Amino acid sequence: MQIYFGTQVFEAQGLFFDKDGTLVDLHHQYSTLMDKRAEKILAHLSQGKEGFRRALGRAVGYDVDFRKIAPGGPLAVATREQTLQIVIHFLSQQGFPLEKAENITRESFRLADQELELDELIRPMSGLYSLLEALNGRNIPLACLTNDEHRRAQNTLEFLKISAFFSLILGGDEVTCSKPDPEMIKTACQRLMLFPKEIVYIGDTVTDMIMAKKAGAGLAVGVLGGAANKSLLAAAADVVIPNLEAIFVPSNH
Repeated sequence: MQIYFGTQVFEAQGLFFDKDGTLVDLHHQYSTLMDKRAEKILAHLSQGKEGFRRALGRAVGYDVDFRKIAPGGPLAVATREQTLQIVIHFLSQQGFPLEKAENITRESFRLADQELELDELIRPMSGLYSLLEALNGRNIPLACLTNDEHRRAQNTLEFLKISAFFSLILGGDEVTCSKPDPEMIKTACQRLMLFPKEIVYIGDTVTDMIMAKKAGAGLAVGVLGGAANKSLLAAAADVVIPNLEAIFVPSNH
């Protein structure tokens, strides 16, 4: 079916979406999560906590003062395990023995997950619900492809009450290679019996766009409001749109 992405029109047989920064407000989610992780880590320090907190933020690509995620930084594009390893390395550089650094990091991430409720973390991106309603019943499969774990992605979409719209949710823990490797798109296409050239991939990072191009996706759509600015996305995407509201699904009538 023909769908408009800003001024670009494409005959799409499937729509594949990134999760964080595309379906879900990335800045709110990861700022809240990183603040809680940092709180748990800082409990192991006796002094110099404020400077340590800012340095930790810089290590993972997070501005603690403005609560913003750096374009292309680890929090924006890395898997959970990759972010864990960055924090472990940071702590070891600060003088923590490696084993202690790993124990503190893993326990802090675990406690943050345990203490934060989904309603504190999850906000839908603008235009999400209206777009899904416009696509409902149009016989075009939707997939969510994320570097996040499948379980967490499933829980997020269920919390937003949108999981039923998606034919497939594919997590980073279900593939051998995470983004920007094309494996995720190729796996999703195989499961949904589609060719990459038939699908549109919609994401908020350069990593998303690189994956789409490597996989041979028919159209790579960059959406603003997530983890990359317009100039970064424009260099890698086929088209850049301001938000999901810029996707127009013509009426059947």
